[in-house]
Amino acid sequence: MKLIHLPLIALSGLVGAAAQAADADALFDLRETIAPQECSLPPEIESQPFDAGTLHKIPCRATFSDLVYVMVYDEGGILTPLFFPIPGFSFVPTSQTSGRPSHRVKTGRMTVSPLVSSPDVQPDFRVISSSQRIAPGIGDGRISHSYQVNDTRPELLDAFVDLDGQDRVWLWMPESPYETPKQGALMTELGLSFDLDGFTVLETPALTLEDPKQISSHLNLYFPTQEEGRPQIETAMQQTGDQIAATILSSGWADDSVSGRAYRVLMQQRGAQWTVTGLGALNVCYRGDARLSQGPCP
Repeated sequence: MKLIHLPLIALSGLVGAAAQAADADALFDLRETIAPQECSLPPEIESQPFDAGTLHKIPCRATFSDLVYVMVYDEGGILTPLFFPIPGFSFVPTSQTSGRPSHRVKTGRMTVSPLVSSPDVQPDFRVISSSQRIAPGIGDGRISHSYQVNDTRPELLDAFVDLDGQDRVWLWMPESPYETPKQGALMTELGLSFDLDGFTVLETPALTLEDPKQISSHLNLYFPTQEEGRPQIETAMQQTGDQIAATILSSGWADDSVSGRAYRVLMQQRGAQWTVTGLGALNVCYRGDARLSQGPCP
């Protein structure tokens, strides 16, 4: 997975100090140290368990539609602020449409900031997502970033701009598994077995085939859009007596979270035909510790 790694930044007397407790004063002082003259809101701190410690969200300032925060990881009283890589970009006016200005997005160089807008924390995946409204006068839309926190370092997973009525502009594209050698490894991880263990069980379709190798063309394999992405179907099968287990991987989705879906199909021979007797599915995720998930991807 394509990641941006950042070094730890040590602040004398605050980060790495043997503080016994992350009290409000210590967090307020740390906020002022890493974001001097940036913050005006009172430090009404929100805290939650995160990895082996606690993650503190400290309000910094309000924008026209969002709140901007400083985030601090606390483990054993040692406070470490999080610094977020941000791909630079600018809006370039192009034309007027129905009396409203139109813009294109021009990418720039990467910067690093201790400030993050409206963060959504998913502690099970150590993922922090940020989304903010685009400023009035440019257009309706949002700017979004996602990070995975490893060893207190936020690593950039993806970043994009969505302007209403325009195609998504990727500032940092998530690495697609179908563009790397990981695909074969993923099929190996999925394996082949004559059960649905580890898969979300779906309703069994009323489907009978003369040639079981055609199973992927007879199933309604969901693909989110035909305009984006590069759809790819990969199938592996194993037969034991009158039973067949098939693993089908649908990938190449143009989605910022889910890269595809894996299916397990069980078939039983009945005379000259094969009947589907079981169907299960898993989501294939771009990010998070687990590539395969029975639930939503982070």
